[in-house]
Amino acid sequence: MLRLKKSNVIKRVKSAHFIGRQLSRLKLGQSYYAIAVSTVSAISLISLAFEISFWMLILIFPVLLLGAFVIGYFMDIYNINTMDSLKSNEIGNRYLTTSDLKSQEFQLLQTEIVLEALKAIQEERQLDPKDLLKKYDLYFRKWKSPYN
Repeated sequence: MLRLKKSNVIKRVKSAHFIGRQLSRLKLGQSYYAIAVSTVSAISLISLAFEISFWMLILIFPVLLLGAFVIGYFMDIYNINTMDSLKSNEIGNRYLTTSDLKSQEFQLLQTEIVLEALKAIQEERQLDPKDLLKKYDLYFRKWKSPYN
């Protein structure tokens, strides 16, 4: 037991450099996991919009995932920060403003409109623009400046 305490392996494991390298690898693994999850959600959204067979997904998924990993690898090597990470750093260090709430609500409205359009395409029916305009009008009235 005494020999183990004095060994170079234990000293190296306790060093800050080793711990920092392991934490960096953990972060890299988490970013690859995030890339994999984003790829799966993108494929499922595409499969909702277009009629894609199960076998096409099985053949195309590894290629898309490999491409996403290659892009992530080069972004990691060249230390390219995405706008999402910069934005999350900015938001994490300040209070949310009304502008943040407004932009988030508008993004939700856009997503809702896209999903309605996909649903209409899937059900092979015409999309009624009056419903979409009504939703947008509600959003516009909610966030309209009282000074205009």
